[in-house]
Amino acid sequence: MKAAYSAIGSSYVYCLRGLNAVSVGLIFFTALWIFGDITGRFFFNHPIPGTMELIKTIIIPIIFFSLPNTLHENRHIQTTIIVRRLPPSLLPWLNVLIALVGALIFLAVCRYGWDAAWKSWIMREFEGVQLRVPVYPSRFSIVLGSALMVIEFTRILVNDLRNAMGRKRGGDR
Repeated sequence: MKAAYSAIGSSYVYCLRGLNAVSVGLIFFTALWIFGDITGRFFFNHPIPGTMELIKTIIIPIIFFSLPNTLHENRHIQTTIIVRRLPPSLLPWLNVLIALVGALIFLAVCRYGWDAAWKSWIMREFEGVQLRVPVYPSRFSIVLGSALMVIEFTRILVNDLRNAMGRKRGGDR
């Protein structure tokens, strides 16, 4: 049974890293596209049509595909202005509260994002006139990224609850 959990866990991490790699690829593609647009505008007085529409729809998967991996690797930006002033005995419980609030927020985003994504899929929603860019893939990326964030915050919540209750487990956060 432990081997099955290990296989699921490593597959999950590969999924997070894969989505992060897609995000990085989209960033590179976006940079090339914008470079082409600026070059066309500057040298030929002819920008690439639909650049704004494309960038508006690509930025969403860039964010929502990279967030879960960032949280999993604990590489997000943290400020300690308030935390440094708290007594050390409260810190584990603050982490529990943060994980719980994070899970609830992304659960709501996932739930309501699904409705918007499904409606967008049914309508075959597109953005733009010069270049028609489909919107529904971006909307579904919000749902996928939010669902993975719920999983991550739940994992963190369980580990932080163990730490707060005095049953420390090594290695996890």
